Amino acid sequence: MAISAAFDLEAHQFDAVNAFVNSDLDEEIYCQPPEGYQRPDSTWLLLRALYGLKQSPLLWYRDFTTALEDLGLQPVPGVNCLFANDFLLLFFYVDDIVVLYHKKYTQKVKEFEDSLLRRFEMRSLGELKWFLGIRIERDRPARRLWLCQDSYISKLTAKFHVNLDGKMPRTPLFSELLAAEDSHQATAQQILAYQQRVGSLNFAAAITRPDIAHATSKLASFLRNPTAEHLAAADRTLQYLCSTRTYAIEFSGENDAQIFKCASDAAYADDPISRRSSDGFLFQLYGGAIDWRAGKQKTVTTSSTEAELLSLSTAAREVIWWRRFFANIKFDTQQTTQIHCDNLQTIGITTKETVKLETRLRHVDIHQHWLRQEVQHGTISIKWLPTAQMPADGLTKALPAQKHATFLRQLNLVDISEKLGEKGGNEAPVDDDSAYGGTNGPKHEQE
Repeated sequence: MAISAAFDLEAHQFDAVNAFVNSDLDEEIYCQPPEGYQRPDSTWLLLRALYGLKQSPLLWYRDFTTALEDLGLQPVPGVNCLFANDFLLLFFYVDDIVVLYHKKYTQKVKEFEDSLLRRFEMRSLGELKWFLGIRIERDRPARRLWLCQDSYISKLTAKFHVNLDGKMPRTPLFSELLAAEDSHQATAQQILAYQQRVGSLNFAAAITRPDIAHATSKLASFLRNPTAEHLAAADRTLQYLCSTRTYAIEFSGENDAQIFKCASDAAYADDPISRRSSDGFLFQLYGGAIDWRAGKQKTVTTSSTEAELLSLSTAAREVIWWRRFFANIKFDTQQTTQIHCDNLQTIGITTKETVKLETRLRHVDIHQHWLRQEVQHGTISIKWLPTAQMPADGLTKALPAQKHATFLRQLNLVDISEKLGEKGGNEAPVDDDSAYGGTNGPKHEQE
């Protein structure tokens, strides 16, 4: 979507009608006839994949991707549902299909679409407006695009009876949370209520709302035995999310700063029980967030330098993946990829000619040498950034209101309520034939 905004690409959407039944079964399966068609001592042999069979999604995926390759598209390595050729990009989720292309290739794309429609029954939904419950708004003259989940979040307001009267919280998490005492054991009903809230929050945090990523990560630490304090914190995060449901990630093709940016940060030993450090990274393209992580490191480190080093190493591996991905879709940022870090000692370990890090952790020493190697080879560049300007800071800790407002600006997360108000705040369409039931979540498990 960021690339679509920057290059003013056309974005058209298609919906495969009864997608799964396009596929032949690869084994014999029998079923009971539906009501009104029963016969004594008889069963039916299935010839096509039906919704509800566990192998149906895979069979449809194989048939559809084979058809795309027959039509001249090639899969993009590392991304299962993205295909490309010289004039278009195509991505899909089950039966929701989106085609991106420049308008100068309109005729070629029309020929491709005609060939595709001859193979499968599909509905043309026109310009892309919704995808998996995500609202897509565009200002094409200004080359700006916004991604928003206001419809999904509105459903959470009703589902969990979120109170939006009175003063709303300005941050998703008031302070860091502590684990329950050993004597406490939540009831099954309390655990279910808590898990439903955190699971619903996590979907928004992973798709368009990095501002609640750290809060959701912390809340997820107590899924097995939440206390009343944890439930209250989850309700607060829900209240914050619902009161800011019109916040959207903004991409701008007119952004003349660094096109592709990365930031890495860590909060040393902030977990009082395990003493593991929180860490996070943030990737931005044309001003908007495209990839982020807020979580806990898998090991205990013995200094803030080690914690930052592990976080930086994770971000560096992601940088390499993104650069490979950009090369596969023939997109060149024409800039050196930099990772921003706010720890000068950690940067020195990777850039100085002579450096020694005292540690008994062998894996940390491996990360140190690997990072130094990549920096020396010019694969990545690491640049210092003051903590006050660090955009990944809000992914590692609960921020006070003023710093959280700065965090929102760094994320380029903007309120588009006025833009939505002009259109009456339309709800996301519900596609009864889709394997993804509108905005209520996927009917089939995601990877």
